[in-house]
Amino acid sequence: MHNSASRIQLESQSTFLELDPENGGSILDYRSETGGKTFHWMRPAGDKGLQGDILDLSCFPLFPFSSRIRNGVFQFHGKEYRLPLNFLPEKHTIHGHGWRASWKLKDHSSDRATLEYHHSPDEWPWSYEALQYFSLDGENLCVELELRNTSESSMPGGFGLHPYFVRTPRSRVTAECERIWINDDEVMPLRLDPLPTDRNIKEGLMPEVGFIDNTFTGWNRKAKIEWPEWNAEMLMESDAPLDFLVMYAPLNEDFFCVEPVSNVTDAFNMMDRGEAGHGTTVLEAGQSLKSWITFMPKWTG
Repeated sequence: MHNSASRIQLESQSTFLELDPENGGSILDYRSETGGKTFHWMRPAGDKGLQGDILDLSCFPLFPFSSRIRNGVFQFHGKEYRLPLNFLPEKHTIHGHGWRASWKLKDHSSDRATLEYHHSPDEWPWSYEALQYFSLDGENLCVELELRNTSESSMPGGFGLHPYFVRTPRSRVTAECERIWINDDEVMPLRLDPLPTDRNIKEGLMPEVGFIDNTFTGWNRKAKIEWPEWNAEMLMESDAPLDFLVMYAPLNEDFFCVEPVSNVTDAFNMMDRGEAGHGTTVLEAGQSLKSWITFMPKWTG
């Protein structure tokens, strides 16, 4: 059983946020209680999640990069780096360290909390500090992200959030995006295409249309999530450098994910090849990368 002693709860009016620092610095629940009803704005953690399965939670952070690195190998400034495969049996390294790490509670009050993770050099030879700042204001949740290079040499980096949302037959995601990365069967990027009819997130994309696991580019950093059955919706906004939106909707599941991220799949290798649009940030010694995501839910009926 995962240690529940580390969990904390934030509260603002009738909205609650539960965090588990030790289990990936994750969110366990984000809900509002009103009129005798409870509405989960993110999918609540399941039994597996409460026992330590990060894939069964409400949301987890992505540090120091988002998405996959091909075969766990990348080139940076003329050197090759090999990272452990952390999502077996998949043969690519995914999402960095933060989601698999134990975070520490730096400070908190009734409606705010700061979580931190310090990485010591290993196969990833740079030390860094990752921070998440959570704040509740009524039903609205703001999560600020910070990645600080605490090593003495320049480091490639990126970050993002991986929230899970409750899936209903009519739930829909709408976002102003321009293009979509088409993937191979290992979810690695093949080509950047205009939005196809069945993946036109500008017009509204329903998770029920079929398997989705794509990165959208040219995003204006706003997305709307609707649950018509519940007369509820959420506006999600973020800031640079969270310039990409990943949507993940597997078949026959009760959730979908809408993830603001700062880099595309295999971004470090794209940068090494001199390709544009990768989203990698090179952090010099002592430099920080910062952004934020706000979740603004409301009832429409």
